[in-house]
Parts: sequence; C-alpha cells; structure tokens
Amino acid sequence: MKRILLILVLVCSLVLPGIKVDAASFSRNPDGGDTGTHINPSSFDAGDTTVNNKNETAKKEETTNTTSSNNGSRTEKTYSSKEIKKELKKLESETTIPTICVYTEEGKEVVSREDYVNCEVYTINCEKMYKLIAEPAGIRVRGNSTAYGGNVAMIRANQVPYKLKFETKLNMFGLNEDAECKKWVLVKAESSLLKTDIAFKLGSVILHEGNYCSDGMLVHMYLNGKFKGIYELCEQNEVNKNRVSITKTKENYKGTDIGYLLEIDNYGESPCFRVNYENATVTDIEGKTKKFKGVYYSIKNDVYSDEQKQFIKKYLTNVFKIVYEACENGKYYVLDENYDLVKAKKKFLKQTDESGKELDPAYITVNNVMNLESVADLYLLYEIVKDRDVGEGSFFMYADFGTESTDSRLTFTCPWDFEWAYDGSTSELYAAVFNSDAFASIYEERSNPWFILLMKQEWFTDIVKGRWQELRTDPKGKKKDAITEALKLEEEILQTYPDDLTKNNRYGIKSAKNLLSWVNNRIKFMDGWLLDD
Repeated sequence: MKRILLILVLVCSLVLPGIKVDAASFSRNPDGGDTGTHINPSSFDAGDTTVNNKNETAKKEETTNTTSSNNGSRTEKTYSSKEIKKELKKLESETTIPTICVYTEEGKEVVSREDYVNCEVYTINCEKMYKLIAEPAGIRVRGNSTAYGGNVAMIRANQVPYKLKFETKLNMFGLNEDAECKKWVLVKAESSLLKTDIAFKLGSVILHEGNYCSDGMLVHMYLNGKFKGIYELCEQNEVNKNRVSITKTKENYKGTDIGYLLEIDNYGESPCFRVNYENATVTDIEGKTKKFKGVYYSIKNDVYSDEQKQFIKKYLTNVFKIVYEACENGKYYVLDENYDLVKAKKKFLKQTDESGKELDPAYITVNNVMNLESVADLYLLYEIVKDRDVGEGSFFMYADFGTESTDSRLTFTCPWDFEWAYDGSTSELYAAVFNSDAFASIYEERSNPWFILLMKQEWFTDIVKGRWQELRTDPKGKKKDAITEALKLEEEILQTYPDDLTKNNRYGIKSAKNLLSWVNNRIKFMDGWLLDD
C-alpha cells in the first residue's frame, strides 16, 4: 500500500509542478522522533560542499564535442575566450534583460545537488560596474521538488534552479544595495514568471527595517552556451552581516551562545529536530477545529555540538508552549536563565501601555519571547500571496544568543519559496486558518500553528491592522503607498522587457499580468478586512 501511495505522490509531483515530495516520509519514526531514515541525526555539517580547486582552465582555446565519462556524467562544448566574447556580443545585440552566462570547466554538465562544478561567470546588459568577466565560481543544482528530487534525467531535460558560489565576495547587478557576498541563487521562473519577484518586492516594504528579505530580479541564464530560461536571481538565506545579521558560529565552537537560523523543513534536512506543537487540538478564527501537525525544523547555520542542537530545540519548543498556553489556556510562562519554563510572576503580568491601559497578560508573555512586529509582517506577506506551504516548508526564523545580541526573542524572517502560492479565491483568509479539508486530504495539513494561535488574539490582530494601515498610507501625501509602489515596479518590469520575458516561456506576459491582477484583488480584500472605515 505504501508503495502504491509513493508512486501516486511521485506522479503528482511531475504533473503538478509546485508540489513537494518527501519520499522518505513514508518511513519516518511513527513516534515523531528524530530517528526517521530520511536524516542522519548525528550529522552536524550545515555548511556547503566545498567548491573545487580554483578553475585552472579559465581561458582554454580548445573545443570538445559532447561526451560521456565513465561515471555517466557528460561534457559539452568547451568555449575559448574568443568564442565567449563573440557569443556575449551577439546576446547583447539581441536582448536587453540582465543576463548571466556560465561556462563550466571543460564543459562539464551541472546535474548534482551536492557537488559544485568549477565555472566562470559573465554578466551582460548591465552597468559597467556590475559586469563580471570570467569570474571564478562553483555552480550546482539546488532545490527539492523544483529540481525533480535530484533525478538526473529530469534535470537534464528540464529547467532547474541553481546555486552559484563565487571564490570571492561580490555583488550582482546592484542587489541589496551593492552588498557583496559569495552565494547567490537562481530560482527558475518558467511556470511562475513573477511569483517570487512579487513576493520579494512586497517583502522588502512589509518587513521592518533590519529584518532581512532577499532582494531579487528577473534575468536570463545561459549555461555552456545554452539558454536555460528566465530566472529570479536572488540572495542565499544565510547568516551573514549583509543578510541575516546574527552572531555567526566560529569554526568548531561548541557553546550555545550563538545565533540560530531555523527553517520549517518538510524534507528534514540534517541537522534538524522535530516540534510536535504540544500535540494540541485547536479551533481557528473561523471555527474549524483540528490537531496541529508536527514538523521538522532544520538548523541553517553552522553548529558543532549536540549541545547546540538540543539547546535550540528546547528553546523553540518552550517558546511555542508559552504562546500556546497564553493564547489557549490563559496560563502564563516565562523563560528562566537556563531557558526553562517557569510561571510568570503576578507583578510581571501587571504592565501598562503608554496611556496607562493594562496590557493583556498573553501579549506580555508572548512579546517577551517573540518579536511580534516580525510575526505580523510575515503574516501579512504570506496572507497576501496565499502560500500553501506556509506551515510545512521554507519558512524561516532566528534567535540570537550571542554576547553582543540585544534581542534574543524569536524573530520571523527570510520570506522564501512562492511556487505554491497565488492560487484560488482572493476573498478568503488563508494563513490565519487551517487548510480546508479537501486540500488537506490530498496534500496533508500545511497550515501554520504560530499564525493560527496568534490571529485569534485581539491584541495581535491590532498589531496586524496597525502595520497594514502604515503600509497603505503615504505620510508625505505625494507618492503612492508602499504596497502600491511595490506592485508598480512589477508593471514596469513587464513594460521594460516584453520580448525577453516571453522567450521560451509558454506562460509569458499575459500570465504575468493575470497574476498581478490576482494580487491587486487580494490587496482589495486585505483593505476591506484590515482598514478601518
């Protein structure tokens, strides 16, 4: 029976391109522990596969035909520097969209999700200061369902996302205010031309200053002279002073006073731990009652000890319990100096706002352990786009316990992965409630317990409404509000690159305009719900 179910799921993953498949989930530990065969709980290597030695064939003047090596990998044509220059000049005469051209060492194909292939990177159709010429890097396939689970035959036959890792820090096309980093991501945009770009544009204005949202832009990408498609070039979600700016773990340091970047991860990539959300059964804001589904959280920063893993697991589990008990049961807890749960003292719960009004005890205890501004911001973004993976995968948060950190509260951050969004009715709640029974019966429960609990609280919805009011109001009275301006940028992209955005893209401009129309209707619904008359 399990085999039949697995085959059905794999078939669905090919027919419905946004659906993630975790084949190993059929063999997970029924007790919900960390011992499922899909992970190695003892592994703590959170870093990247090291880029191979520096490219020693940077400007070879030889060419070779496509061949297959003994291990089954293939090589394609190797370009001379003269041929590359000629090809880039031709592309510049035919296109206007920023373009990335990658040439691998000896024309090696890129089909692995683990191993980088040495390459050189060139950029065209951009300002001179952003032009890359034979910049050494490594390239590999990235992603899960979008990379067909690593199936090499499917990767060869289809567009897939890539990750670039340069040997030196640099900026690409001026993204993130010219911040220089080694790692950059190419998310495929064939079936969802503007999905990721819209989310990043909205995220950049919704998230409060200091909280990180990847910058991104649409580009063309060529690999060994072949057009691979239209991509969203964006940043890697990582601990970095220019990205998620939290305390970075020093190599081989085993103490717990570091920054932790976490991802709700339905693939359970090690190092990870499971959170069962108190096994709680809850009624959402619309009256639907369900039991929370436990999920895996992956640790995305470098960790070097089991103590670090166990610490962040205890911390996150206890923070959730504080939220759950305060919101559902009227029981109020805080964390002591060891991050264990203790009952909140009555004096602590007697706090007032600036006007002298008593604060809700639930707000006091939850705000004590969570950055509620960040939670409200991410809630608004995920509610707008109706991301159907909001509680199941690619959802990020961090907590910083470094000696120089001024705030160790859990903070939601790094909006990511919008392949499975922008769908269905524009006039209904999504991130605030449980999935419909019809949806969950096919794709399992993918709702977000954090949002469901908090959106039932009047004090939290007041925070959400206040933030939406700020975003939809222009304080200077001269320009349009932040949300409208963000969407206007997408309209300008469609007008600037009408031909480039239809190249080998069967969805094209019409589909992109329909998507923008859907988003605008979604914004109207949000206005009707969150703005005061």
